[in-house]
Amino acid sequence: MTARLTAPIVALAAAAALDAADGGAQGRGERDEPAAAQVEERRVQVSPPRLNLRREDVDLENRTVRWTISRKAMRGAIDVRGLRGDLMYSREIDFGGARAGTRLEATWPAQSEQIGRIEVTTWDEHDASVTFRISPFRIEIPHENVVFETGRWEIRESERHKLDAAWALIAQAMEDYGNLLQANLYVAGFTDTVGQPRDNQTLSENRATAIARYFAEKGMTFPIHARGFGERCLAQPTEDGVDCEANRRAAYVLAVDPPVMCPEAGEGGWRRVR
Repeated sequence: MTARLTAPIVALAAAAALDAADGGAQGRGERDEPAAAQVEERRVQVSPPRLNLRREDVDLENRTVRWTISRKAMRGAIDVRGLRGDLMYSREIDFGGARAGTRLEATWPAQSEQIGRIEVTTWDEHDASVTFRISPFRIEIPHENVVFETGRWEIRESERHKLDAAWALIAQAMEDYGNLLQANLYVAGFTDTVGQPRDNQTLSENRATAIARYFAEKGMTFPIHARGFGERCLAQPTEDGVDCEANRRAAYVLAVDPPVMCPEAGEGGWRRVR
């Protein structure tokens, strides 16, 4: 998500200049009428309000976003746009001068087409504004998981056909959407609970990186990121030390913003491979 700061306001200040009277008028204690007021345009820069928006404040499933700003909130607007930038939904919001730090909220209805971008703008009491954007575009590529040797991350020759099949789907998706959105490929790795958590974390990172590098060598021109999650966020919950094939998996996601693959791990930690 990105925030765009906009619109310093311009104020006008008027200053009247009085001409001094001549000596005779001064001697009589009289003054000439003031000359016409000279109006000076003075530009006053009013910085935009500060925005406070956290990832957990964005609830795409329930189509709600919440945030605060550092000044009174007077009004707002939400625009929902499609993949080609076409306006799908727009609404103005009256915040009624809510005091600084008040939790503000915007919602939008379900859309029949995929959303490319959500823009929310808030104006303060000076009519200065701050805008943030959310790009919910996300496609998870279906694939057959690569089977690695125990404790290793080298991709065996016998497993490459699985990645080649996934590559064809990724390339097609980028052909369909790549000219509309600046999407990235995110490769996530997961393990089961056999072994020590620290070792599993390292193993998942190395396997995700190996897959990401394989895709990079296929000639991709868009950014590729990798991240390992170890035994966190199991697909099939198990006790510690359980050998479970469903948990030894990877995910290939095309998205504009870094995807949250494991809520407890957040959105950070992705490492760019290409």
